[in-house]
Amino acid sequence: MIKRILNLTLLFLLSSAVSAEDRKDVTQQFIKLALQGDLSVAHSLFSGQDTQHLSSGSIELSRQFQSRFVDQVADASPGTGDVLADSLVTAYRTYWKLGLTGELSGQQAGIFLEKALAEILASHDIPVEPQPSSDIYQKMGLALTQRGFHFLEADAPPFRDLFLWKTEEVRRYSVRLTDGSENVDVVFLSDLFSLGWKEYATFGLAFTTGWVTDGRLYCIDWAYDRQSEKFEVSYLKHESRHLADFRDFPGLSSADLEYRAKLTELAFASTTALRLMEDFSRKSIPNPQAPHAYANYRVTRDIYRQIMNEPFPESTQPWAGISTAKITRASRSLLEADSSRLRALSR
Repeated sequence: MIKRILNLTLLFLLSSAVSAEDRKDVTQQFIKLALQGDLSVAHSLFSGQDTQHLSSGSIELSRQFQSRFVDQVADASPGTGDVLADSLVTAYRTYWKLGLTGELSGQQAGIFLEKALAEILASHDIPVEPQPSSDIYQKMGLALTQRGFHFLEADAPPFRDLFLWKTEEVRRYSVRLTDGSENVDVVFLSDLFSLGWKEYATFGLAFTTGWVTDGRLYCIDWAYDRQSEKFEVSYLKHESRHLADFRDFPGLSSADLEYRAKLTELAFASTTALRLMEDFSRKSIPNPQAPHAYANYRVTRDIYRQIMNEPFPESTQPWAGISTAKITRASRSLLEADSSRLRALSR
């Protein structure tokens, strides 16, 4: 069973030392810290700040952070109307909180989660075997399904993730890629009660909008205007590239999958091309262990070199004056070259 969470709205990297310049945008710096899975130093973003220099959004974020992660008084229940489902989601949110704040190490937090889930299931007369731990997640999934919920539970480092929803709508699309077409089923999700640890860590400022599971695309319905280029290109073509690559090039790393999907976006983007390049540039790091950010790093550096025949300028605005047509041509060329390389390796 393929279970990969692949389409992140945002991904950043920030060191624990926040400069005065960085402090001008407290909200963005908070998101960067949260998406590393480490909010242990996030209080420094708000402490000592003169609130008149903070935006209203940053002031509200400070209040929310204090309530959820410092005072720990915010209600963690999702309000599903089902006692078992509420208890399970609450256990995940408590686990995320303990890991995000550094109160427990990654391993300790994982042990806490499995123990909490086992106790909740047992209290509802659902016995589980502590070893292997996969029995806990299987029994949990079966119980949720029997209660009319849909879910995705998956490892999404540095935490395990849980998405929980009630309503699905399935639509069929024919998606044209650079090297053919894919007929795909898209499952649109609504009535969501858990949107994963990134949404929880950032108070909904950044979250996973879709993924690929078992040959189908899953999409949070309200995250997209279905008539927009963002949906047509950055969702449909991006995720359809994943499906094609799962079939044609099995075993690709997450970083390679993301690299090819982002090139596919840029090969078709029109009104959003420059915004995508700027976005990828801001969210890039040379770290293969962070697939989305590393793919951003490779895409921006490769496209810039393809167009300008020189290294990426780290301290300037690299995309000023570069046309969408040049970005499109460079993206298609790089994707074709990468496909040729992969086909040669698979012979």
